Amino acid sequence: MYETVIKGKLILSGRVLDGYIGIEDGKIARFSKGEIKGENCIKTKSHEIVLPGMIDVHVHLRDFGQKSKETVESGTKAALHGGITTVFDMPNTMPPIMDLDTFKARENLMKRKSYVDYALSFLIAGNCEEAQKINPDFYKIFMGASTGGIYSKNFEEDYKCAKRIVSVHAEDHELIQKFPERPNVVEFRAIERALKIAESTKKPLNICHVSTKEGLNSILKKNLPWVSFEVTPHHLFLTRKDYIHNNMLKVYPPLRSKSDRDFLWSNIAKIPIIASDHAPHTIEDKENGSAGIPGLETELALLFDAYNKGLISIFQIVEKTSLNPAKIFGIKNKGLEVGKDADLIIVNLKEEWKVKPEDFYTKAKWSPWEDKKLKGKVKMTILRGKLVMEDNEIIGKPGGERIEIEKG
Repeated sequence: MYETVIKGKLILSGRVLDGYIGIEDGKIARFSKGEIKGENCIKTKSHEIVLPGMIDVHVHLRDFGQKSKETVESGTKAALHGGITTVFDMPNTMPPIMDLDTFKARENLMKRKSYVDYALSFLIAGNCEEAQKINPDFYKIFMGASTGGIYSKNFEEDYKCAKRIVSVHAEDHELIQKFPERPNVVEFRAIERALKIAESTKKPLNICHVSTKEGLNSILKKNLPWVSFEVTPHHLFLTRKDYIHNNMLKVYPPLRSKSDRDFLWSNIAKIPIIASDHAPHTIEDKENGSAGIPGLETELALLFDAYNKGLISIFQIVEKTSLNPAKIFGIKNKGLEVGKDADLIIVNLKEEWKVKPEDFYTKAKWSPWEDKKLKGKVKMTILRGKLVMEDNEIIGKPGGERIEIEKG
């Protein structure tokens, strides 16, 4: 007898099968094709499937001096609502997480206010001595300025300083000064430089929000085993034409041509990670030119909608939003395996719903997909065996924990 049993369609051995998941002490205790008993039983309904919760490796939760944009509480509630059970908190906050005291303050804030599990970050930009005092879960380096304006003036030295994987915002600072509209070459040159340095140092690197044909092509050609990369839903589902009609869609790196977007889709099987780059701003800030798009409550739904249109398989969604992030970032306690945290979502793949930003939990009450009808909706979110979201309602209090990273 298990504490909780989930009965329904599951991903087992690369196939969708009817079966059971036994949960004990917040962990996956057993997968079974045959019936198993539980004190509490959750049965899925027609068209529903049980999937692992999403691990979003690129989330800006703001807070600190930017509570009007987002708080840890509002952002992590949004994550649960969207089927995300772990977020990687980005460090370009106000103040930025670049010293021991700010890191400790962030750690304390996340411990008290997060509704999801989380990874803690540290921003490196000429502060290597301070970085050595801290043990974050990952590091962030900006090769060119984005929100917050901080960037690395010596990427190679900053990258070498990191003790764990670095997530890099690859846009070249000098080219941004020359081409403020940030055309493809701004990303492409930065990616080429980052790859060259990664090849010589053999240190783990994750390239954020790859958006160009040239940038993706360079990564795939190099094929360095210790270099991963991510693509965002907005670069998969929007183009420069959308921005021309709606300047709220300003984002760094910018939305690209249809040709770039088509190249991303033609290589979807080779893309290891899909991440939101959730970047909340107030409507006033957006109207004044702030860059960023909120995505926590729409990213999985967009992918389920794409699945229904035959653009991506359910297995690819699971790999790119959960299994690969856990493996690439060395998360010990996450994954769809016996002994891992029971972070699960129940999704109705056929339910159609309309995007209504006023119903979001994020403070960013707008969306590029406002009033768009999507097919596929997260109905339940389970974090470490506990039901924490059902039918759009967040259940309980903040209970997020810091992830466990493998030593390396």
